Amino acid sequence: MKKEEILNLIQSNKEGEYWDFKVSYTNNTVDLLHDIICLSNNLENREAYLIIGIADNGYVKGVKDDPNRRNQEELISFIRGKEFAGERYPHIELLTIIHCGKEIDVIIINPKGYAPYYLSKSYEDNNGKRRIINAGSIYTRTGDKNTNIDRTASPLDTELLWKIHFGLHPSPIEKLKNYLLVRDEWIKISESYFYNNSPEYIIIPNKIIEQEQNFRRLSSPFYAYLQTNSNSIYSYYECKYHNTVLFYSQCIALDSGQYLTPIPEFSAIRSNYTPYNTLYYRYFIKGSILYNLHLFMYNKNVIEQTIARDKFLDCILIFENEKEREGFEYYVKYNFYRIKQSIENYTKKIYSTNHLDKTENNDITFKIKTAIILKEELEKYRII
Repeated sequence: MKKEEILNLIQSNKEGEYWDFKVSYTNNTVDLLHDIICLSNNLENREAYLIIGIADNGYVKGVKDDPNRRNQEELISFIRGKEFAGERYPHIELLTIIHCGKEIDVIIINPKGYAPYYLSKSYEDNNGKRRIINAGSIYTRTGDKNTNIDRTASPLDTELLWKIHFGLHPSPIEKLKNYLLVRDEWIKISESYFYNNSPEYIIIPNKIIEQEQNFRRLSSPFYAYLQTNSNSIYSYYECKYHNTVLFYSQCIALDSGQYLTPIPEFSAIRSNYTPYNTLYYRYFIKGSILYNLHLFMYNKNVIEQTIARDKFLDCILIFENEKEREGFEYYVKYNFYRIKQSIENYTKKIYSTNHLDKTENNDITFKIKTAIILKEELEKYRII
């Protein structure tokens, strides 16, 4: 998985917040230390990569015959030999991968939440040119650029790094969003969950609100009719930090309770010329807390859930971000009548609605067809 991520970064032919390309190892140890410190203090506070053997323009040189090449033990000794404030050193490891038939070294740098890293004693290497890493100077990486060695990070970036250091960043809701992606770290007790490493984060069903809103008596939504059984059960879940509700969502158990998911977002696309002519759909946006909760509630090890989830996603749109959703809606408005005709011409029979009366049948069937066609149009939109 890590190798795949790094290869994807290499193939992107661009540098970023947490990865940097070097065509070869440098013989100036100040430059090497500066690169490692900048990546250690990356503002995303995540594992970072110094990728050696790749030029900025994507040329693959490799490091097999590099005279300045170092092994992992040498790199760790190099870092440990410097006087870091608080005697906290960036955690590094060396990974060698093969790309285009050549060896590429990747220095993997894990900040472990201890940023900012900085020296308590200045370090100088006079090998070729006089460059100094000054004691107390905080360096970081903004976009694809390191802080210049003769400067320090901006006040705002420095403040953010200290917030990371004291556990004030990210915010509790951002932490929750990330924790939801690590399903195996949550412990289930009855119908509730708590995060193993930070048990103050909990997810619980709210029975009182559930009863007050009579969720269980609501009719099934259109996407329930692609399931083996269209019966649905509604509930209400709260995500809490201590006693504070960070996020809440109405949820639905599809296929008579086989698969639980938050109810997706709702949107409507109206024709520019006849506003009463409207297409309705449901969606998620990747990276949102609602989408991450949707991922959290899915247990891929249960085959019944997988089958039900696949059918659910057959008529739910998933956008990369809000900007893509807005652009897609504009695209649909521009092509409204062509898309509306495609929906009306969709001939695949939907048998699960046969027991409904004619009005309900037509309504549910049209919504399902709309979702299916809009998903096809989204793929077309992405390659335009």
